[in-house]
Parts: sequence; structure tokens; C-alpha cells
Amino acid sequence: MTTSRRKAANRTPLLVFGGLALAALAGGALWIMKDVERARREAEAAARIVPTLPAGRLQLVSSTMQEAVYVSLDDVRRTADGAVSATVLKVGRKPDGVEGSAMLTRRESVDCGARRIYEGRIGAFDAEGRLKTATNGYPGGRPAEPGDYEVPVLCEQAKGRIVATWRQAQREVQALPDAVAARAEADRRDADAWAWLCAAGVRNRWRSRTPADCAHALTLRPDDHATRLDRAYILLKIGRKAESDAEFARVLAADPKNATALYGRSLSHALRGDEGASRRDRGAALDLDEDVPNWVAQTYDLQVSREYRVR
Repeated sequence: MTTSRRKAANRTPLLVFGGLALAALAGGALWIMKDVERARREAEAAARIVPTLPAGRLQLVSSTMQEAVYVSLDDVRRTADGAVSATVLKVGRKPDGVEGSAMLTRRESVDCGARRIYEGRIGAFDAEGRLKTATNGYPGGRPAEPGDYEVPVLCEQAKGRIVATWRQAQREVQALPDAVAARAEADRRDADAWAWLCAAGVRNRWRSRTPADCAHALTLRPDDHATRLDRAYILLKIGRKAESDAEFARVLAADPKNATALYGRSLSHALRGDEGASRRDRGAALDLDEDVPNWVAQTYDLQVSREYRVR
């Protein structure tokens, strides 16, 4: 074999390797392009989604002086690889208390194994529940932090206080809008306005007509358990125990695992001197929501001794 032929033969493996490398690079580039294109399509699809306030039950996960945060339980989605997605709702203490809005929703997906959070579409809403702005969250993922209290709820199904609707959450958290009393008086069929008046009177805007406000709200919306519980606790507080018991009973007939109603009935048993029944209802309430004694004491300004905060 001549020298030139030997050199050509020696170059052949190199040429083959180079060709394979170029093919691999081309294939990798094609894969990256496809992945980028897929990400672009997903981003465009997300941009077309119009955020809405969550329908159904919400679980309280944190509460501060500025806002309260809830997880929407009825739109939780779980995958076989351990990812969980749901809508997170923030309610401001003021009508402009969450980044200039009354409420904020964010779709989140949590990788429970890696403890990473991926953000989807974000919606900002005014106090009437109207969408103000919609933006995309950060989809690249970030490590879950100690302040991401929704993670234990989504990944470990931690228990806590549950409210029926976003309107109930708003009434419990947000300051009473200035015009609500006038709105209610102007339209005695405005169920939301009368429920607002009841909730505000129970918490921090008491007026002599508060029990009547609650009763009227319930004539307009009899299945509003939050308003019924507000009325039950007010009646218990002012000594109208039989009426209070009837309200707790109506809630529990429709929702036997309502921790707030169970705890209220336990207090009513205690006032009658039936410690055994009080302990049973209190234990059942604490199994559902261990913070319910504190929430009841703070919300309704009740003096609850240590013995009625534990099983």
C-alpha cells in the first residue's frame, strides 16, 4: 500500500467519526428547536387562558396582616409522577391590598418529590370579582420556600380551615366596602350585600341590627353556611342558645364535617354543662382543623379557655 493510500485509510475513521458527530449535533439542534417550539406553543396557549376566580371549596393555608392565602380544593389535579396542580387565591385585607387588587389567582404546579413550584397564569381581580389584568407567571420553576404554605396542602394533604366559596373568603378577610350598607338598604334582595353586612357586624362593624342583617341574608340565600354560622355564633354570644343550636344543626345536617359548626356545638354543650358531648364535638372539630378554636375566638371575639382549645 502506498503512503498516500495509507494516509487516506487512516483518515477514513476520522471522517466517519466527524460525520457521526455532525449528525448528532444536527439531531441535537433539531431536538432543541422542537423543544423551543413546543415551549413557545405552550406559552401561546397559556396566554389565551382567561383567569377566573376558583369555583368551589377553598382551604386556608396562611393569614397575615396584609392578606390571606387559599388553595382551591375542587380543581386539584394529580399525576402519576407526583406532580400536583391547583389554583392559589390571595385575598387582600383591603380592596387594593394584593399588588393593587382585591384578589389574585395563580395557577401552580408543584413537583412534590423535587419540591419545586411552576407558575402558570396569574389573574388580578377587583372587589366585585371582575378581572383587571392577566399575566404569565414564571414557568421555569423555583425551589419551594418555607412561606409556600400551599405545598403541604397539595403534597401531604394537610388539613385546615375550609370555606365554601371565594365570596365567603373575601367576606371573612376583606374590610367592608364603604357603600355596602347603602347598597343593601337600597335593594333588600341583594344577597351579597346583606351577607357582607352580617359578616362585618360579626367581626368588627357591629350594629344593633346585626342579628337581623344575618337573618335577612339567610332568607335570600338559605344555603349560605358561612352566614348561618355567623348568625349561630352571634346568637350563642348574646344568649339565644336554642336559636343558635338550631343554626348549628342545620349546617351539620348538610355538612357533617364542618369543623366550625362542630366546634360551635361543643361550646353550646359546655354552656349547658354537658362536658362529655362537648369533648366529643371538640375532638371531631380538631381532627378536621386543629386551628379552629383560635379562629373562632379571634373571629367572634369569644373568650375561650385553654381546656376548650384541646381534645
